[in-house]
Order: sequence, then C-alpha cells, then structure tokens
Amino acid sequence: MTTKNPRIDRDWREPIRRSEVATDFGITLARVQWDFFATPTFAGTVPKPQIAYGLAWRWLQELAKRCGRPYNRLLIALRGEEGEETGRFHFHCLVGGTATRNYHTLLHQAEWLWKRQTGGARVDVRQYDRSLAGADYVAKCLGANAYELGKYSFANTVTLSSSIYRLIAAMDRVYERRGGDGHMKKQDGGRSVPLRSGRDALCDETSSQVAGMVASALA
Repeated sequence: MTTKNPRIDRDWREPIRRSEVATDFGITLARVQWDFFATPTFAGTVPKPQIAYGLAWRWLQELAKRCGRPYNRLLIALRGEEGEETGRFHFHCLVGGTATRNYHTLLHQAEWLWKRQTGGARVDVRQYDRSLAGADYVAKCLGANAYELGKYSFANTVTLSSSIYRLIAAMDRVYERRGGDGHMKKQDGGRSVPLRSGRDALCDETSSQVAGMVASALA
C-alpha cells in the first residue's frame, strides 16, 4: 500500500542512507595501515580550537622528524571533541606512514613530544591492532562508539590529511582494475557520495608514500 504523501517515504529512508554513508566512511578508514592511535588532552585552561589544532599539527610534525620521515608522508585522521563527563576539549587521532620498526619507541616518543609541547598534559598512545581493523575499531580509536559511527555527522568531525584521499584513490584504482567498485565513493541512488573530511579546507597538504608507490606502479 502506497502512502498518500511521497515525502514521508523519503524522510523514512534518509536516516538509513545517512547511516550507510557514515559506516562506509569508517570502512574506508579501516583500509589504511595505521601505526598507532592517541588521545591528546590539555592541562589547565584549554586553548581555543584554532590554537588547539595548531598544537596538534605541530606535534605530528615533530613526530615525523623523530621518525626520520618527511611530514608530508604521514597518514593522519584527527578528531576533536568535548568530553561527555568533563566537557573539556581533547583530540583523538590515528597516525600511519611512520615506517617504524620499533613501536615501543614510537609510542614513547609520541607521548614525550606531546607532554613537552603542552607542559605535561596527559596523552594516551597505543599501537593500532591491524588484526581488529574494521569500521567499529576505527571509530573506537577516534573516540566514537557504534552509535556515533552510524550518525552522518561522524565523518564531518574527522579531519583527514590529503594523503588519506590520495591513498584511498590509488587503492581504488588498483581495485577497480581488478573488477571491484572501490571505496572512495559509495553509489547511492545513482549519486556518488565522496569520502569526506571534518573540514572544508584541510589543515595540511600531505601525500602518502604508499599512494605514491601505487600511483607510480600504475603510471
């Protein structure tokens, strides 16, 4: 039996469509070979968002130097949020592309660099478990739960480095040549839903070494 108002059907399907897009975003990020995830916080007065993000990018730049890697080769997913209990702003992030062979040293360097930069603020740094890679695990690493992952707004809270876009695009080109559809965009009623970042303009222009290798192989 059809409804008298077609708009009702559209409104009913919209939450499902948005949930599918958000979940697809998590699946896409799960394809990346991350090295670690971290939860950087601030001691004392929390700086304004612009300054806070500046500190986060600077921290990652210093980490790249410690790893002996060009900063433009890091893979970064950064999410800022206010704590549910305290209301204090803090970050969650996933980092890859460090090419490390010693995760123990990498995690300690990341922790030490953040504390030095923020005057001893707490930061929890843990190795990314690739055996658990999946949309839910990625969301957890970025401080979100399954409910938040299903919300369309989740993708808009995550800032991605350009290297992520390039890496996924390169991976999709390889996948499509093998007969797949890829994950850079999801088909929805004939429309393409692109991978989104949390900001209209990215904070950094980075490129992935892995994406470069794949692109070179396809050239």
